[in-house]
Amino acid sequence: MSKLPIDVPKEKLQQVRMDMFRKVQREKRIKKRIFSVAIVSLFCLSFLFSIRVSPTIASQVAKIPGFKEIVLAVVRDKGIKDIVDNGYYEEINTTQSKNGLSLTLQGVIADNSGLVLYYDADATFDMSELYLEEVKLFQGDKEIEGGASFTNHQSNQTRFSSSVDYSYSEPFAYTSKDFKVVFFFYEKDKGNIEITIPFSLQNEIAKEKIITANRIVDVGGQKFTITQIRRSPLRTSIDIELDEANTMQILALDDIAVETENGERREGIKYGLSLGGDNRDGKFTFNLQSNYFHDSDSLKILIGAVHAVPKGEDYIEVDFGTKEVLMKPDYLDWDISVTQQGVSVAAKKWDDRMRHSFLNSAVKADGTTLEYTGSSFSDDEQYLYATEDFENYDGKAKIYINYFFNPIGKNIELNIPLQ
Repeated sequence: MSKLPIDVPKEKLQQVRMDMFRKVQREKRIKKRIFSVAIVSLFCLSFLFSIRVSPTIASQVAKIPGFKEIVLAVVRDKGIKDIVDNGYYEEINTTQSKNGLSLTLQGVIADNSGLVLYYDADATFDMSELYLEEVKLFQGDKEIEGGASFTNHQSNQTRFSSSVDYSYSEPFAYTSKDFKVVFFFYEKDKGNIEITIPFSLQNEIAKEKIITANRIVDVGGQKFTITQIRRSPLRTSIDIELDEANTMQILALDDIAVETENGERREGIKYGLSLGGDNRDGKFTFNLQSNYFHDSDSLKILIGAVHAVPKGEDYIEVDFGTKEVLMKPDYLDWDISVTQQGVSVAAKKWDDRMRHSFLNSAVKADGTTLEYTGSSFSDDEQYLYATEDFENYDGKAKIYINYFFNPIGKNIELNIPLQ
């Protein structure tokens, strides 16, 4: 079997060799083992920034400290690969330690749509009981509003790589390039561990590219409009508005993607894209893998299926005090039970999807929001299981249906000119 072609950046490798030669002259007392690791790390970084990297080499690079998370991101997201290929990924490599926990901020990607931090954690203790409870990001002295998406618990290791993802609903203004990130960990024996890492951005922030589309899509009499497409290095965002005259509540668009003129496909960043029960104002945004660094005259938007249910029948009612389901629509064939501050759903499988958030938006009897706190998922050969958890509350609540498999249209294609 012939080997996959690899585009080796010769000039970068030559520069790496020269840099390392100078480093040897300056640091002759550095132990040989540490020096060897430095060479390997720089060599791997040159591969990471090359145009083509074979999956085999990528898997080996991912094993080296400081590379795992960004390499995995490149493998699963074509937009992140473009960012690395075009030199938009910024290496930070700053370490802070406290109470036996050492945190290294390896790198960052920042644009108007969001900011992603890639970090490594090392510990002198077993981290099976270490939890990341909160992450705060500051621009200068001002905390950036909006929650961060991150994995709060890793398996019982003494080292792991992970990331923190901030997604902004409005274009973010970079009034300063000086930031600090604060990680709040908890470990049963060591208690609270707070680690602060300052960093500064060097890149010019890429400007968002906005295409006005205004394309009306009619699916069985139910209409929605693709108003605009916004492209940034981290994501391609598709803004959608639902027609107020619709008789059905559109819940989800399955397998939405964009395709360039050469047939390259960019899919959703999250598996399964639903409109969300908390967006009943009829305006939604879908975030897809970015094609920011590719210029073309048009884009094709692909939608695998549109799912909808009768308007006004898109919720269930429960009583957390008595743990009862008070009302559910006649069409809803799920088995539903109310648990302690949660609602559990068993839904018959309709495809190979392993998880779906079915109910993640709720309001209390007085009309105020019942805060969503998280979910867990599992499946077997016949059913998908999900438990959606909410804040402590012992009253009645209306919980909106986030996803229900009921396609009213399939395999939709739309050509959008970009000029």
